[in-house]
Amino acid sequence: MVGTDTGEDGSQAAMDPSGDEQESGVSLLTKEGLRLSRKGRHTEALELFTSALQEDPTNIPAWVASGFALGKLGRYKEEIKACDQALALDPTLVEAWINRGFALGKLSRFSEKLVCCERAIVLNPSSAQAWNARGHTLGELGRFEEELTCTEIATSLRPRYLGAWVNRGYALMKLKRPREAVTAYVRALEIFPGFTSAWINMGIAYCHMGAYGKAATCFQQAEQIRPLLDFRSLYWKGVALSRSGRCREAIAILSRVVAEDPRQVETWIELSNCHFMVGEIEESVRCFMVAYGIDKQDLRNCLSQAVTLLREGRKDEGLRCLSQAFGILLR
Repeated sequence: MVGTDTGEDGSQAAMDPSGDEQESGVSLLTKEGLRLSRKGRHTEALELFTSALQEDPTNIPAWVASGFALGKLGRYKEEIKACDQALALDPTLVEAWINRGFALGKLSRFSEKLVCCERAIVLNPSSAQAWNARGHTLGELGRFEEELTCTEIATSLRPRYLGAWVNRGYALMKLKRPREAVTAYVRALEIFPGFTSAWINMGIAYCHMGAYGKAATCFQQAEQIRPLLDFRSLYWKGVALSRSGRCREAIAILSRVVAEDPRQVETWIELSNCHFMVGEIEESVRCFMVAYGIDKQDLRNCLSQAVTLLREGRKDEGLRCLSQAFGILLR
């Protein structure tokens, strides 16, 4: 499953400069930068924000907008610095706390991101964006019940909050509640039928329910919007086709997955089943033996690592490795 981050499409918040006072050159530069940023022209926008800040280093909207543009350009460490500058001038800026959290999340610093989200909520308990960002972060930390609660608050505050509905579905899937997850994805698609990840995640939820025909339809809908290129989506599409009796189509899809990453054990097993169902017994056996060989090596690695960790007194990590080994044995 894939969740979305702070905004409806995972984007951060941007701040508009106040238009109440007579506009200065700095304000005009910032306003024009925001106009460019909304059009996706973030490099040009950043140049204008930089010019504004050279004229007035205390201009808060320019710092926030600069951080937003830096984040869109993937320059997350610089985005954090821009947010810090804004927050040094005004620690109550909800937008800056949310944007700072977004950047920290992109750097996989989720505990720090959680602090930012919670600070934003203290400042504005009615911010659906802050609640959704907190939920997304808790999901990354494996705290799915809490994530679900946050998404429920976010959607109660903003009923048409696309990202929060998708995140609710994500949390429900992690809690093994696929039927409810489908309901969340349906709601997201009522808001925006062209949201590819909602179609993909709903397809995966249907696979977990055993409704493989419906799952295949979801993946087809997603591909009408854009081609499926990531191998997680292709794997689940292959599963949906395989289990709904379309084995030849599934073989073509699943073969692409193992060609890119030959260590995908589940994909080799699914391929083995598909070849068996179309009467290609030798190829079925070959795929199964590849999976067995990977499992055997993975099992050996897990057990070796578990022993090392337990000897070092790292009990929790050692037990997690043992759990992975048992998972392989039960596969």
